[in-house]
Amino acid sequence: MRSKKRNQSQKGKTRKKLINLAVLIGFIVVTLVIVGTVTSVKAGPKAIYIAPNLSNVADVVIARNWEKVARQLGIEAVVKSSENDSKREADEWDLAIAAGYDAIVAAPVDSSAIVSSIKKANAAGIPVFALGRIPDKGKVILSTRADNWSLGTFAAEEVVRRLIKKHGEPRGLVLQICGVVNINGRLRKESMDAVFNKYPKIKVIWKTTKWLEKEFYDHTKSVASVNPDLDAIVLGTDVIYGVDAALKSLGKLKKIGDPGHIIIVGIDADPRILGLMKEDLWDASALQDMVGYGTVLAHYMKDFFDGKFMIKTSQMVMKDYDPKTNRFRVKEGKLDAPGKVEHGSLIKWSEEPEGWQILTPSRIIDKNNADDPTLWGNMKDKL
Repeated sequence: MRSKKRNQSQKGKTRKKLINLAVLIGFIVVTLVIVGTVTSVKAGPKAIYIAPNLSNVADVVIARNWEKVARQLGIEAVVKSSENDSKREADEWDLAIAAGYDAIVAAPVDSSAIVSSIKKANAAGIPVFALGRIPDKGKVILSTRADNWSLGTFAAEEVVRRLIKKHGEPRGLVLQICGVVNINGRLRKESMDAVFNKYPKIKVIWKTTKWLEKEFYDHTKSVASVNPDLDAIVLGTDVIYGVDAALKSLGKLKKIGDPGHIIIVGIDADPRILGLMKEDLWDASALQDMVGYGTVLAHYMKDFFDGKFMIKTSQMVMKDYDPKTNRFRVKEGKLDAPGKVEHGSLIKWSEEPEGWQILTPSRIIDKNNADDPTLWGNMKDKL
């Protein structure tokens, strides 16, 4: 009898343990479902920026700022580098297309070579944007970059102004160092030439590059060595170093106002150049707003992913009507999108590459405003 009661008691305890275990398992399952529900919130759109390189401070600032702003807006932003190699760039594009990114942001090493990759992305239905640089062809929803014609014009006009101050008239020998492997470089050179060609007494020695420091150094040293009457040097960019080092090696890096000073004007306003300006060792630079156009692009990409992408302009101008296609070749006006652009950017429709372009303006930076905290060169450590 006692044995029977003992067995019944043990069975009761076992049943109770099983019930408790079942309750515990049920609790765990419910908890996992709840946690799974919370953590399975839909991720934001994935976008990749394939930078031309990340070896100079300007390209790092452009990439870091776009990535930071895009992530703040809920975009899963990724940055890769082409290492200034068009073959590697093509490989990065192939990987991005295969990975199925929701958008690819271009910044071509070579504006012509990148076209095949742009067209692959177009064919795959992946939206393409462009930051800082543009391809020669292909469909690009929106490109944001500096107004490179304005950059070249500002730089050349500053050289002319300083030559007039030096000689009393626009004359002198100028070394022009630029690269033309991408559209930006070509526009800067052409706009500089358009300025210099107005003055028959200004002679220009042009040296082309692939944007390498050794080229900037070698061209400067070779030309300055055999031309003692060299008055000025104008650069397609000053984020590529070498010019001041070459002059220094020849004993020709003189302060502004000192006998023998060679005028130096660049484009971009690199942070190191800002320092040289303060020491009177560098005359001026036409500012490229590395931070501004990346911020603009991130916001418009967010609008695109949200289905709200719209270009609003005021004073839209339609030019160059083509009766064969019944289309205007040029559409341009001032940007009128609230909260996106803080300065008078130009927006225009482009046929090649096909899409909208926002061009941010430039201004001259010299010793008088080199401390401006809004300059990208003074903001780089805050990004």
